[in-house]
Amino acid sequence: MDNSILLEHIAKHLLNKREQGIAIPDLSSDITLNSIDDVLAVQKLMIKLNNQKVYGWKCMLPSGDGTITLAPLLHAPVKSMGRCALFTKNNKALIEPEIAFVLNKDLASYEEYKDEEIDNAIGSAHLALELIQNRFPEGYQATHYEKLADGLSNQGVYLGSKVDVKKAYESSDINIDVKQGEDLQSYAGTHPAGLPQLPLYWAINFLTENGFELKAGHIFITGSYNGLMQLDINKKTSIKYEGLGEITVEFSC
Repeated sequence: MDNSILLEHIAKHLLNKREQGIAIPDLSSDITLNSIDDVLAVQKLMIKLNNQKVYGWKCMLPSGDGTITLAPLLHAPVKSMGRCALFTKNNKALIEPEIAFVLNKDLASYEEYKDEEIDNAIGSAHLALELIQNRFPEGYQATHYEKLADGLSNQGVYLGSKVDVKKAYESSDINIDVKQGEDLQSYAGTHPAGLPQLPLYWAINFLTENGFELKAGHIFITGSYNGLMQLDINKKTSIKYEGLGEITVEFSC
């Protein structure tokens, strides 16, 4: 099979998995992704097949061995509606508490941007929840390239209230309180990159270098303050970021 046809086949398959909302059988063992270039090509094809719609990016700093964490957000963010429908696992909502940054201007591809230029392109910062969904079948050992192409388990983002960008930039550690009914859990949250804007600087330049156009309104989430949380659905839920604000939401399937 021609490589371009193969990559389009993979892109269609991965996009279909998102629409199904459940883990479905994966590609045959002779169809593989072998490089980051293949992954980026599949991500571009998925955006094209998604009616050229991309709403932003999930990113983190590359790991010590150069492994990257970067995936397009292919569904419009849910914006402070009070309710949030999502695909669940065992009737649990899987979420990660983050901060989102929103661009206020377009950033052209094949340009290099200094940190200050990126700072000036950030129109707002928000409390945010990444909505998580594992789309690989139980027991399937997906490669990192497959996980990247599939979106690193992202199914969307809940975008909460605005926070001061300067405060967001300083938020390396945030105590997080999660309350559902009478149950209150407290966590000492720490950003995996130290500061939440650092992955933003890397991701924007990596994307533009690889031919992606970034548009005003695109959102970037840059790492979870407390990893994966499993929360009850159909319950009023309060997630308080100490010193920044609070998200109040009810999850449903």
